[in-house]
Amino acid sequence: MTAGRPTSYSEDLINKSIEYLESCHDEEIQEVTGISAKGTELYKTKLKVNIPTIEGLALFLKINKDTIYEWCKIHPRFSDVIDDLRAKQANALLNKGLSGDYNPTIAKVLLTKHGYREGIEQTGKDGESLFSDDQKEASKKAVGNFLRGDNQQGE
Repeated sequence: MTAGRPTSYSEDLINKSIEYLESCHDEEIQEVTGISAKGTELYKTKLKVNIPTIEGLALFLKINKDTIYEWCKIHPRFSDVIDDLRAKQANALLNKGLSGDYNPTIAKVLLTKHGYREGIEQTGKDGESLFSDDQKEASKKAVGNFLRGDNQQGE
């Protein structure tokens, strides 16, 4: 038997979680930036970002985020909602990061949580690296020499 506080999971939480997901959308807001020489207000359009997050859902449901991860392991329907949350988040980060609506550096960092990463890793059929550590080090050294203009062979 497990110890601890009893869970407050109910099927109603599925609907509340979906409500949270549907409420997460970015908004364009007008921000006053100053007054022109003629006395009219100057505005700037700013994007108020509101992508769905586990933390945001936890706040919305008034529970701890660790509880969300536990419920995902136990309740398949809830896990499906969390999968939808992650998909909506990744889609927004990709599209708006590429368009420049989101800070590309922040979008890139957050996309690592979705399995995206920079670079190419070459592997064989079994998933093992095609190159030994020595070969990788020699390659880095050769590239470094080339970039420094030191094209001598045999170093």
